[in-house]
Amino acid sequence: MGFKVTITPSNIEFNAEAEDFILDAALAAKVNFPHGCKNGACAACKCKITSGEISLAEYNKAVLTDEEIAEGYTLLCKSHAESDIIIDLPGFVNGFPIRTLPAKIEAIDKIGTVAILKLKLPANQQFNFYAGQYIDIMYNGKNRSYSLANSPSESGGVELHIRFRPGGAFSEAVWNELKVGQILRFTGPLGSFTLKNSDKKIMMVCTGTGFAPIKSILEYMVATNNQRPIELIWGNYTAEDFYHTEFLEKWAKELNFTAKLCINEGNHSEYYTGMVTDYIVENFTDLSDYEIYACGNVAMIENLYVVARSQLQLGKTDFYSDAFTPSPDSI
Repeated sequence: MGFKVTITPSNIEFNAEAEDFILDAALAAKVNFPHGCKNGACAACKCKITSGEISLAEYNKAVLTDEEIAEGYTLLCKSHAESDIIIDLPGFVNGFPIRTLPAKIEAIDKIGTVAILKLKLPANQQFNFYAGQYIDIMYNGKNRSYSLANSPSESGGVELHIRFRPGGAFSEAVWNELKVGQILRFTGPLGSFTLKNSDKKIMMVCTGTGFAPIKSILEYMVATNNQRPIELIWGNYTAEDFYHTEFLEKWAKELNFTAKLCINEGNHSEYYTGMVTDYIVENFTDLSDYEIYACGNVAMIENLYVVARSQLQLGKTDFYSDAFTPSPDSI
């Protein structure tokens, strides 16, 4: 049985079957709800239900408290509609239409364990997106999600950052099979990991190729001469895992920008040795004047959210995330 879902105050409507998660139903209806991990771990799809009944599947209790549930909040990626419902989502705009497009491989540049995959769109096609969004690549009958790493101001193509993972279906193909000139298809733009209109300072925290959407946002800030203060904290296992670090020097000249690189292993004077969250706790006491944009592995995002909210006075609505979760066959 289907139920009507209404988003206020924008009055956007779509239908959700009882067996479908509300987020999945929205995306199927081309309603690009704010979302990230799609598995109840990142809180990007948290919003308030003001009318109607839902059921909530298993989720990470660190990102949705019992008090918030009592106030009507839920995670759309883990919620089923049990009646017609109304969702309160101030400022929501459905954004650019979600499309499926072909693209030709223009370049595959390998930097250490990361491949920079550049795709060129047909001359008669235009692909619009917000900095920080992602696309689903279609390959061998399955979808693989990758963040867009280029600025929307760079027309005609897209850039993806793909970490090599042994046995990973798509990453193995990028490294060993795909060639320049081959055609791939993708669907997008997806996601809501985008820069918000605010005067607050920006803390960007990423691990691994979580750097990709951060690069997209920062390059767009360069293109639009956005001079909000930015602190980037980027973590990797070793110093050799960093890539495209030339952009850090570039942004330091073009933006109001500083960066700190963190490594789990090794001892280098120019790096902090430890987790990104450890560095933040040691160097910040009050994040009430910040927005946090976090992208990378789920454990980091969960830990950072809890620490920032419980210890560092981060505002309740000032945490935005895009959690990277591996596909079942470990892409």
